Amino acid sequence: MLVANVRISKGSKTLHGWYIHPIPYEMSIKDFFDKLVTSEISPECNISINSLEIIDRIELSQTLGATAIQTSHSCGIIELTKTFGVNIHYILKPNDNITSPVSCQNAFEMIMQKKQI
Repeated sequence: MLVANVRISKGSKTLHGWYIHPIPYEMSIKDFFDKLVTSEISPECNISINSLEIIDRIELSQTLGATAIQTSHSCGIIELTKTFGVNIHYILKPNDNITSPVSCQNAFEMIMQKKQI
């Protein structure tokens, strides 16, 4: 059975440390991530990552210290791991640049809200 050594991080935080997971059949490397997060693969790991997280990039390497190679989300995982290595690092997009919508209030509304507090 083929395996992948997977790490998931977001910014400087590791959400899922290096852990070996089976690759049951050919699928895209993005589908593999989705199946990990939804516990279809390695349900014992209980990876607690929101399924709405967006992957910023995916890196593969032969060894943990080697230079990583980035890949497209749609590439097949078996071909990638055979060619570029079994160490897969999923790097999620940080959500610190997401801004909340600004509500428009006039000065009178702001004063009235302060009075109610």
